[in-house]
Amino acid sequence: MTSRLPDGYFRSPTVARVQDHLDGGTDNYTSDRDFTHDLFAAAPWLPASVRVNRAHGPRVLNCLTREYNIDQVIDLGCGLPHDDNRYLPDEVRRMVYVDSDPGVEAHARMALAERHGTASLRADLEDMPALLAAGPIARLDHGRPIGVLLHDVLPWISDETAHTALAALRSWLPPGSVLSVTHATTDTAPKAMASLTRLYAKAGIGFRPRSGQQIRDLLRSWTPLEADGPVTTASWRHPSRLHPHWDPSHAYAILASPGDRTS
Repeated sequence: MTSRLPDGYFRSPTVARVQDHLDGGTDNYTSDRDFTHDLFAAAPWLPASVRVNRAHGPRVLNCLTREYNIDQVIDLGCGLPHDDNRYLPDEVRRMVYVDSDPGVEAHARMALAERHGTASLRADLEDMPALLAAGPIARLDHGRPIGVLLHDVLPWISDETAHTALAALRSWLPPGSVLSVTHATTDTAPKAMASLTRLYAKAGIGFRPRSGQQIRDLLRSWTPLEADGPVTTASWRHPSRLHPHWDPSHAYAILASPGDRTS
């Protein structure tokens, strides 16, 4: 089934296409490139941030498969296909790519969901019952753990939607499941983040980078799996590679489990 693109889809920037342009991709248009020029002026580190945060995905997949024995994964807000989210460890047997952007889902259907055991789905975190009931997700084996990638998604939704989506996921996931979150933060480069927020708002896009404490508050019902709490995506699992005075990610990485669902 083909998703119809909304009128004016190519005349205004979208988050996925802007990210694609920042990463040197070609799936973007004049509206995205013009807007990205303004973003880059406010935060020259943005291309490095996009690359670092995207490279986090394969490292997390390796962690989920090798440390937590997870072989079925949902990538919520998968974004446009790129080298990092084309990567799948051999241990991953089922992968569902999900995005609310109809253009992204069409690309995912062609370029990502081409391997045996993979599927794509257009769905929105604002309607979690429909998302979790959709065929590709409903067909996952709910008797075994499931990994969920929620990478660079929460900054683009409201607190209310984030809390509702996280609560629905926590109730639905089977024991042993793991949630991986990355989230842009105001703890680093706060002035640049404020400028980016204003620029996105002018384009009609809500951007909500949050402090480390605000991110912890969103995940307060989840059980952290790493003792050192949120760390930047650039320093996650390889801090020795970081220059001590420059971290390009401007985002935190967190692993969490649903924990005790009685709380």
